Amino acid sequence: MRINNSIVRWNWPLLGCCVLLLICLRAQGQTTSTGRLTVSGRVQGSIGLVFNNNPAVGTNGFCPLTNAGTNNVGLDMGTASYTTGDSLACVFYLRGFGFYLVSSGFDVLVTKANSTSPNYQLAASLSTTPPANVFWLINATNLTTTFTTFQNANNYAAPVTETLSVIVNQNVPQQTLFETINFLATAN
Repeated sequence: MRINNSIVRWNWPLLGCCVLLLICLRAQGQTTSTGRLTVSGRVQGSIGLVFNNNPAVGTNGFCPLTNAGTNNVGLDMGTASYTTGDSLACVFYLRGFGFYLVSSGFDVLVTKANSTSPNYQLAASLSTTPPANVFWLINATNLTTTFTTFQNANNYAAPVTETLSVIVNQNVPQQTLFETINFLATAN
């Protein structure tokens, strides 16, 4: 049997290139690396509190809040005295037994996110001790500089009307009563 040398010479380079290509492909397939990233995170539950004007705002006992719809509001309760009453028609005023009471209602709205809490409690405190014979109250609960709970199981996303009152003895000297009342909503 006779083999044509020109065919064999031509096939050797082709065969060599094929072998070299296979070696290169195999070498590339063997160069690998793996890695794993483990991720963790935590969903934090939260609650939010805002003060809103009561729907009866402007009527007796419901003065408008400044900056309503936020958690930092103001409430003007006018100028009052034992003998002349209060300067604002929206303030509820009552006097007797040497004291007078001035009050106004507003709504508190507490919402929740990412929480299984069924309801919340609400507490309040004074930022400073009031002058002698001056008493600040929320819903008839006397306030001090320590948080006092006055609501125990309010529902989220439902406005709750709260009434802020100040009782002043007729012998308290003329002055501006200024108080910051801190509210604390706690998830149950």
